Amino acid sequence: MINNIQELRERLFTSGIVKNEQELQGCTSDEIAYIESKYGVLPRTYREILGLLGYSAGKLVSRSEFEFYFDQIIKMNEWQREAILESIAEGEECTTLPENAFCIVARNGDPCFIIADGQDDCSVYMLHENDTIEEIHTSVMDWIEVYVEDAEYWIRRGVR
Repeated sequence: MINNIQELRERLFTSGIVKNEQELQGCTSDEIAYIESKYGVLPRTYREILGLLGYSAGKLVSRSEFEFYFDQIIKMNEWQREAILESIAEGEECTTLPENAFCIVARNGDPCFIIADGQDDCSVYMLHENDTIEEIHTSVMDWIEVYVEDAEYWIRRGVR
């Protein structure tokens, strides 16, 4: 179980997800501040994750399969808000996310988000195509551990 950012970093290297320091590239404090200026104060755990692997994390996730890294999540958050505003303008019923919701990953268009309210850690939610919201993890560390376990599985099988 991953309990903190140091354990995450060690696990990325010991599992072969990250082979060297060059494969691990985090966001700057200015980039994290940019996110927080638009969406609210991120939970400490997620700020630390962005600071460790906001741009690159070896074989953790594929850029073609996930919107996971800084540039991708910025675009996903902007797109998500535009899509909701468009739906509302067209008179469609849709689930609106809280103002301080921040999408941290999306796969196949299904975004997962947190509430940026400055807590130490928080739950992770998924917005499904049918506009229902589901809590999928009780903490950001639990969320990232699923990605680590998945990457380890595929590395052991020689796929990544």
